[in-house]
Amino acid sequence: MGRDELQTPAGRAFVPGGSLLYFGLAAAPLCTVHAVGAVGPDGAELADPLAGAGVDVSGVELLPGRSYRWRAQHGPAGGAPLEERQQLGVYSRWRPSPPRSARQSEIVFLGSMPPRCQLALLEAMASPRLVALDTMRDFIQGHRRRLEAVIRRVDLLFVNRPELEALAPGGVGSLLRGGRPRAVVLKDSARGARLITAHGEWLVPAAPVELVADPTGAGDALAGGMLGRLAQLGRLDQPAFMEALVEGTRWAARAITHFGPEGLLRASRTGS
Repeated sequence: MGRDELQTPAGRAFVPGGSLLYFGLAAAPLCTVHAVGAVGPDGAELADPLAGAGVDVSGVELLPGRSYRWRAQHGPAGGAPLEERQQLGVYSRWRPSPPRSARQSEIVFLGSMPPRCQLALLEAMASPRLVALDTMRDFIQGHRRRLEAVIRRVDLLFVNRPELEALAPGGVGSLLRGGRPRAVVLKDSARGARLITAHGEWLVPAAPVELVADPTGAGDALAGGMLGRLAQLGRLDQPAFMEALVEGTRWAARAITHFGPEGLLRASRTGS
C-alpha cells in the first residue's frame, strides 16, 4: 500500500493506492482476506478502507520510513501507463512476517513488489492450493533472475502486454513450457482479459463502463475478483477459472470509474 500521484485525461489526483488496497477491496466481498504489507508513519491510515471492508489487516506492519509512492501518467487509450515511476520506501527493506491466520491461506496472491519480498512471503505460507503473482516492468528489468525463480513456483501469473513482452519475448508459450505457471492471465486493457494455458486461450471481454477515470488499479482489482470467486467456488478447474475471470473483469470495471479506490469502495457499499 502507498500513495499514488496520477494523471489521466480525466484529471489529476493524489490518492491512496497500491496492489494490496485494490486487490483486498475487490476480494473482500467474496471471501476472507488476510492483508500482508507494510506502511510508514505517513501511511498509518492506509489500511483503514480495508479494515472497513472486513479485511484482516493484522499483517500490515508499521515500519520506520516513508510509505510506498507511485506516479503514473495515462493516455486516452488507457492500458499501461505512458510514464511510471515508483519509490519503494519501506518495501526496500521489508521482510514479510505474516500472522498465523494468514499463513494457512489456501489461495495466495503475491502482489507487485520486489521479488525477494514475494519469495519470502511465499516461503512463509503453509500449504496453499493456488499461488498467483503479479509484477511490473521495473522488477522484470531490474530483478529478472530472482523474479523468474518466483514465477517457477507459482500457478497463475497476471501480466499486461508490455510486461509479457519484457518477460517473455518468445511469447507466452515459453512461460508455460515447464508446467509452472499453469496459466497466464493477460490483462488486455479495453479488450478484456485472456486466460492462457498450455491447452488453449480464452478471451473474457471487458465489462462496459460509461467513463474511464483512472485505470491504475484495474489489474489488481481483476486479480482480487478472480481469486475471490475461486475461493467461493472451492474449485480450481477450467470452468471455475473462466467463471472467476468474468467476476474479475467486473471488479476491474468498477475500479476504473473513479480515481483511486473510490469505485471499489462505492461498489462494496452498494453491493453492485
